[in-house]
Amino acid sequence: MATDSRTTARARGDADVYTDESESDGRNRAAKQKSDSEAESEEMSSYEVEAIVDDRISGGTKFYHLKWVGYSTDDNTWEPIEHLDCLELIRDYESKKNLRKMSSQYRKGFPLSKVFSLPKCHDIWVVNTVDNAKLPEDFVYTDGYIRGKNVPYPSGVVFPCSCTGEKCGPSCECVETPCYDENGRICVDLELPIHECNYLCKCSIKCPNRTVQRGNNISIDIVRTVDKGWGAITRKDLHKGDYICRYTGELITYDDSTKIDVADTTYLFDLDSEVPSNANGSYVVDACKYGNVSHFFNHSCDPNLVILSVYINHIHPLMHELAFFALKDIKAGEELTFNYSPLVELSQQYKEDLKASTPNDKQFKCFCGAATCRKVIFPNARTTE
Repeated sequence: MATDSRTTARARGDADVYTDESESDGRNRAAKQKSDSEAESEEMSSYEVEAIVDDRISGGTKFYHLKWVGYSTDDNTWEPIEHLDCLELIRDYESKKNLRKMSSQYRKGFPLSKVFSLPKCHDIWVVNTVDNAKLPEDFVYTDGYIRGKNVPYPSGVVFPCSCTGEKCGPSCECVETPCYDENGRICVDLELPIHECNYLCKCSIKCPNRTVQRGNNISIDIVRTVDKGWGAITRKDLHKGDYICRYTGELITYDDSTKIDVADTTYLFDLDSEVPSNANGSYVVDACKYGNVSHFFNHSCDPNLVILSVYINHIHPLMHELAFFALKDIKAGEELTFNYSPLVELSQQYKEDLKASTPNDKQFKCFCGAATCRKVIFPNARTTE
C-alpha cells in the first residue's frame, strides 16, 4: 500500500533497477528507458522516491518496491535496502505495516496469554473491530497487589480453624457468617466482609471457604467499544453470586493517590470499607498500570457486578482484598460492569437536577445507557481539570 504523502528522500542512482526473473511478474522494470549517452550522464545521479509500495526478502536481502517521482506505476522498481538513503520513509512504511498487521490480529482476536502470563483457568481474548487502538503497552498483568512505596507489609495475626477434613463445615471458626452456598456462590446482599480460610488452615484448596483463592474458570473477551474505550464481556452464562475475579493493582497510600493525574483516577479504589464515612482510608488500589482483567471493567449506573471486601492471609482492616461477584444472572455476550461510586448517596432533588442537566467538560461523562443513568460517573468527585 502506498505511503500517504510524497517525500524528498532519494535512492542512490547506482542501483535503480532490481531484476529477479524467478520472482518477477514481468512488470518490474527500469525507471525509464534511456539512450546510452543519457544513461552515462545520469549514472551517478539519484531519483526522487515518491512512495514505498511493497517489500520482500530475496537471498537474505531486504528489497523495497518504489514509486518514483515523475514516473508512472508501470516504472516502479525493486531496490535493495543498502542502496536507499530514505531512512525516514522506510521507518514510516515499516511502522504503518506493523500497525496494519497488529490491527488485523486485533480484528481476528487473540488470547491475552499471547501478551501476558495468565493463570491457566483464565480464558481471556482481545478483540478490536472498532478502531486501531491497542492494549496499553505499559500495562503489567498481575493477579495480586503490587506494593507501592511507603506501603508496609500487612499486619494482623491470623489463626487456623480447627477443621480436620479436606473441606470445612458450617462450624468453621473462619466463617463468622456463612458467605458461600454449596455451589460456591456468594450472598450478594452480604454487608459484612468475607473471611476465608488462611494459609495456616489444614483444609485443601477445594474447601468451600477458599472460593476467591481457588479462582474461577472465567471466559472473557476484552473488546473495544464505540464510546467507552475498552470493555469486557463474558463468553458464558453467569449465575447470581458467581465469583468473577479480584480487583488488583498497585497498592499505594491515600496521600500518593491524591497526586495522580485526574484522568487516571477512574482506576483508583479506596480500601475504606471499614473506615467511618466521614474519613479517608489509608490505602488505595491503583489499577492504571498494574492489574488484571478487571482493569477493563467499565462503570454502569445499573451494574451486574458487585465488589466485596475479602480477608485471606491477614486481618489488616485497611489492606483487604477486593473481589467481584455477579450481582444478577448474566447472559453470555453481556458486558461486565460495576458501579465506580457505589457509596454515593444522592438526594432526590440532586438526581432530578442531574437528569435535567448536561455534564460539563470537567466531569467524567457516563455512557452506560442504563435507564437509571446519572450522566456522570462521579457525581461528587474531582473534575478532570
